[in-house]
Order: sequence, then structure tokens, then C-alpha cells
Amino acid sequence: MIKIVAYSFLVLYSYLFGLEKDIVKTLEDYNDAFVAEDYKNIPYFFDFPVSFNLKDKSIIAGSKLKLRLIYKKLRGGLPENYSHSKWEDFNIQILDDKVAIVEASFSRYNNDGNIIYSGNGFYTLRKIDNKWKIYSLTPYDNIIKSTDWLMEYISQ
Repeated sequence: MIKIVAYSFLVLYSYLFGLEKDIVKTLEDYNDAFVAEDYKNIPYFFDFPVSFNLKDKSIIAGSKLKLRLIYKKLRGGLPENYSHSKWEDFNIQILDDKVAIVEASFSRYNNDGNIIYSGNGFYTLRKIDNKWKIYSLTPYDNIIKSTDWLMEYISQ
């Protein structure tokens, strides 16, 4: 019985590790397209409609054209000495074999190799035709833990 449980656990772990590896590969390839300003291929990393959930509003891209315009504006707003972006960390939650949420941190670098911006985001992905695609993106600078407000209130 113990061998069956151990074997089942090993199979499940291998399966989940494979899903995580595929998700990381998708995000790495997406980042490469972003850095290269590859507006033609960026839409292939998304499932439409795509929702960008910002602090004060949500932007919905219902087409490849709208998504390309969003990315041209985003890339155009980066400093002239922007060189590349790099993922710093991933926290992947696989909800089932077709949906995952990734909490990711990243940094943007200048031509001198110095960090010019660091941020975070929640990326919600869906597996379609055996490929992971982003359908929701929520960027944020930092996260307030649900207990932070309570600790601040108590300390006053």
C-alpha cells in the first residue's frame, strides 16, 4: 500500500512539475517577445479577450490589434536606455490542468545593467490546444498582507 501511495505521489508531482515547466517556458518566451518589441508575436501568448487589471481601471483587449497597441504604448513609455527585463521569481498555483495563476516578480534593466524598475504581477493562464496563454494580467508594486491593516490599527 505504501508503495502505491508513494508511486501515486511521484506521478502527481512529475505531472505538476511538467505543467509548471511549460508555464515558465511560456512566460520566458513572452518576455523575450516583449524585450524584442515583437508586436507581431506577442498576441500568440494571450487568449482573448485579455484583461489588464490596473489600480484604477481595467483595460480589455478583445483583439490582436488592440493588444499590439497596448504593448506599443507600454514599450514606448519605457526609458530610452531600457535594455531588457528579467523574471526574478515565480509562485505558480495550478488550479487544474487547464488554469493556473502565477504571481511573478520582474526587473527591468538599462543598458548599463542596472535595475531601473522592479514590479510584480498576477498572470492568469489558460491551457488551449496544449499551450498556456495569458488571459488576465494584474500588475502591482507591492502587496499588503490581509493582516497588515490590523497590525497598523493595533499599533496606533
